[in-house]
Amino acid sequence: MSGTHTIPAPPGGFVGRAIYRVRPREKRAFSTVLDAQRVVGGSSRPFSEVSFTSEDGDVVLAMDNPVAEGRMREEFRFGREGDGLVSRRLSREVFDGSGRAVRTEIVPDFRHDALGLPRATYPEVALPFILGWMPHDSARRSVYAWINDRFIAKVYVEVTARTSLSIAGKTHDVVETVMYPDLNDWVPLGAMITRLAKPFLPKYHMWYERRAPHALVRFEGPYGPPGAPEVVLEASTMNA
Repeated sequence: MSGTHTIPAPPGGFVGRAIYRVRPREKRAFSTVLDAQRVVGGSSRPFSEVSFTSEDGDVVLAMDNPVAEGRMREEFRFGREGDGLVSRRLSREVFDGSGRAVRTEIVPDFRHDALGLPRATYPEVALPFILGWMPHDSARRSVYAWINDRFIAKVYVEVTARTSLSIAGKTHDVVETVMYPDLNDWVPLGAMITRLAKPFLPKYHMWYERRAPHALVRFEGPYGPPGAPEVVLEASTMNA
């Protein structure tokens, strides 16, 4: 089974807060433009704070991430349509070490119908935190990663293993999931060449708790679209 899907609505108990320790990935898998050592390696607060809330039936994901000596704060709102989620709103601010806002981005309404975006379109940095709600079976599924209104990439998502993972002395029973780009978005390779190229594609790796609400416990890859700094996120505190 393969195809483009909306991400399902979250299971019960998804509301909560988590803190992740952030560090540069030891060995790059992508040819990234931004150096993770420079972006997050020098931070005096190498932690990301992530929270889920429910507001008027919508799912709201808020993140506070280190960027050098400053911070980046993001909020994503997802509406429920049928049995899935659709992107509604995005806000993003970047602050330098003095607290001065140096980047601001607001998408007050994704308006999938007006822009012609597929329903299964989600901000790329939100995907690691919500893909755990996809079915944990052997099917390959795809969604669209939104970078901005002029850059939307199709990505595939697959479960690769059910295993145990130890982080800071705590063992988690997890589902390992990979995400990788569809090369045909850039070059029409055809089905056979795409299958042959798949083992060589750099991948995003995510590990989710097997029990609901399937919280992300580890992430490894570019924190954002290709070109973003490659990092490792590991859960420090869950449901704080």
